[in-house]
Amino acid sequence: MSDRNIELTNKMLLRTKDDPERFPVVFVPALFGSDLVQDEEKVFVTPSIGLKLSTPDLKLPLKWTDSTDPDKPYPVQARDSIEPGDVLKKVEVKVCCKTITLIDQYSKFCDYFQEKSKFHTFSYDWRRDLNETTDKLIEFLKEIKEKYGEPAQVVSHSMGCLIALAAYNTHPQLFHSSLFCGGMFAGGFGFYPTNTDGFPIGLNKTFLGPNVVHTFPSMYSCASPMGVQNDPILRCRDGRKLWNFVDFDTGKDIYIDMWKIEDWKKFQLGPWRSGGKPVSKEMEDHVKKCLEVGHAFQLRMRNLEVKDGKYVHKAPMHDLETYQQVPLAVLVGDQFEHPDDFLWDSKKNKMVEWTPKLENELEPMFYSKTDGTVSYISASQPPVPQGVEVEQYNALNNGPKLGNHRELMNDVIRIENILQELRKNASMQKNESFRRLSRQISSSLRSIDVDC
Repeated sequence: MSDRNIELTNKMLLRTKDDPERFPVVFVPALFGSDLVQDEEKVFVTPSIGLKLSTPDLKLPLKWTDSTDPDKPYPVQARDSIEPGDVLKKVEVKVCCKTITLIDQYSKFCDYFQEKSKFHTFSYDWRRDLNETTDKLIEFLKEIKEKYGEPAQVVSHSMGCLIALAAYNTHPQLFHSSLFCGGMFAGGFGFYPTNTDGFPIGLNKTFLGPNVVHTFPSMYSCASPMGVQNDPILRCRDGRKLWNFVDFDTGKDIYIDMWKIEDWKKFQLGPWRSGGKPVSKEMEDHVKKCLEVGHAFQLRMRNLEVKDGKYVHKAPMHDLETYQQVPLAVLVGDQFEHPDDFLWDSKKNKMVEWTPKLENELEPMFYSKTDGTVSYISASQPPVPQGVEVEQYNALNNGPKLGNHRELMNDVIRIENILQELRKNASMQKNESFRRLSRQISSSLRSIDVDC
């Protein structure tokens, strides 16, 4: 190789040396992981809400309009005046000169990484359509790259992992690397039963009650697009199905298609769990729109399309090398066990929660590992483009008396070490790309010398 080529190669290699402060870090939180603000006042979440002293209205409008953007063909829900605030750190209340922590979400993680000059959080309105949120994340990552001249290391948690993966599938050039922590990639039955029964916040059961969560498109966005029984992620090595509903009395499989509104009516899901009250046409039309945009998001996140009634992988938007130059990793917990079927009461049309007493009585044959909320098999298999490898790291703080799904983000040293490994892997991949380029340049120059 000529001196000129050696000099060129050395300059390229120098640019890839690891520097922990060189690349920005962007954090994408989970469902309920961002504050919500209205007229400069926090409406999610405060001690007074948890103590049922106040109950702000979080219901979204039921009105939708068709998109006029050919690149974003999904319908758009009307907005209210609520906006995302900061990432939720902790909620505290003072009682008798003592401070009591009611919720501690991301305080340790944010406090640790905020000491770094290029740490940013992507707060979002977790009520809304995840397609919309993904588009906002893409724009945010573009701004970060433009500001620093480098793409970001993206760290995501739980539902945030789905949003980050959907953005990566179409815009890998905006990612230096990505760490998915406890991602619910397989989906299963999505956010059931939260999307039907609501979610209590402390003593307050109406704040995120059924009538409120039924208006959130995000609640309809996370089930397996092809159904639990056909999802390739939800399979053991022996081919056995995981996380299916079985009849509590007979043990027979119960098939619920979370993308068919007929099944929502049949099994009394969402608004149809109303105690006999009729569901308005406006609400039914709203649910149809939610299922439409939710299914579109799942296809986007998994890079799938439907052809001849079958789910097939779409051709990636970029060449394989572009994706491979973005190192990916998952942080998973596996120190909890749960029977790998869900129980369904066909008489009452509702899920029956497993309890230690039920486990002793029914003696389920199979158990699956979880982090306390999300299954190991789901969190360990992000549906990335074929040919892209994903490094797996097991959480060190997961397990009874250690921590569950939420606490994955508290092991900040583990996360920082993983980010360092991702930077090292990216540097090695770029070095190899530069070497290939140098060999191509050298070969071209030798060809020119011969021609001369």
